[in-house]
Amino acid sequence: MGRHKKMAAASPPTPASQNDVYGPFLEAAPAPVRKLTRRTLPDGGAARLAALSTVSIYGPVTPLKTLAVQRAALVVAHTPFVSEYQDRKATRLITRVLVDDALDSQVVDEERTLTGAGVARWLARQSGRVTPRSLTTYRLILEAAGRVLYPQQFPPSRRSRASVPRKKAPAAVPAERVTELYTIASTLREGLRLRLLLALDLITGAGLRADEVREVLGTDVSMVTIGPGHDVVVITVRRFGVVHRRVPVISPAKGHRLITRAGEVGSAPLMPVTTSGQVSRNAVNKIGEDLRKLGHVGFDAVGLRNRWIVDLAVRHGVPAAALLRLAGVSDLRALADQVDLLPAYSPEQLAQILLAADEQGDAA
Repeated sequence: MGRHKKMAAASPPTPASQNDVYGPFLEAAPAPVRKLTRRTLPDGGAARLAALSTVSIYGPVTPLKTLAVQRAALVVAHTPFVSEYQDRKATRLITRVLVDDALDSQVVDEERTLTGAGVARWLARQSGRVTPRSLTTYRLILEAAGRVLYPQQFPPSRRSRASVPRKKAPAAVPAERVTELYTIASTLREGLRLRLLLALDLITGAGLRADEVREVLGTDVSMVTIGPGHDVVVITVRRFGVVHRRVPVISPAKGHRLITRAGEVGSAPLMPVTTSGQVSRNAVNKIGEDLRKLGHVGFDAVGLRNRWIVDLAVRHGVPAAALLRLAGVSDLRALADQVDLLPAYSPEQLAQILLAADEQGDAA
């Protein structure tokens, strides 16, 4: 047999790195499955998420804070809706809690932060720094947030909802109060007069809530033509940037003031803005404070809106379906709590009303 040449010694095998061994698996492995995603959002959650993702935060903007806002917005968009104001308030608080918990790890993780133990620790650190009332507010917001992630760790109160008496709707202000406020407006300095008239026109003319008054833009005021030469101003009310309802203002005087103001501000808010270019969160409540300082009656935005609802309910020819649509509500609790303000119809009167409506339906 021929002599083989001496073979070079084989190089020792290079130890496979962790990436060499597990690399294919790590690269292909999906991110941890999150409990909350866009796909788990309830009806209307996508619009809430879009609006809350732009919530402003205090202090310098950092990547950590920006990510925390996004995760906080996603959590809040899964909670039961109360109001846009409460949504923003909850988003800011949860952002703060997420950032506090991520300072060491630099990882924002709502599933780690919003456990029962995590919430309890954060609240314990706030004790003594804030008032008991604020601490209670924080607890309720964080429990609602934690409940969408860990319902077993945040069970509802043992006291059943059925056993808790429902809070009655605030009373509608007397019709005379509306007239009185318009009279007072004519005596005020220009700035306060403008704010009062705008709020009065939007609430008693279109039934807007206080937070809706703050958010109406000039471009939300338009005109529609009803028959020859009869133009009516319409207020578009948005929720989370989406049109929620459109309400006609049938008072010519109120409509004229609103359309004139809309022409002045363009795409800016109807209500006067602060130096930051935003309407103050307290803008409507501040009207009442300023009036009381001058010795006048206060400004009850909810009571004024409920007066509008009551007046609309007794207006001839307005169906209940139209009332619900105009008021932007899903029930008539405001009326049920103030039945004494409604007409006491006799059976004969009710029969006449129903027969007249039936005849109109046949004619149509």
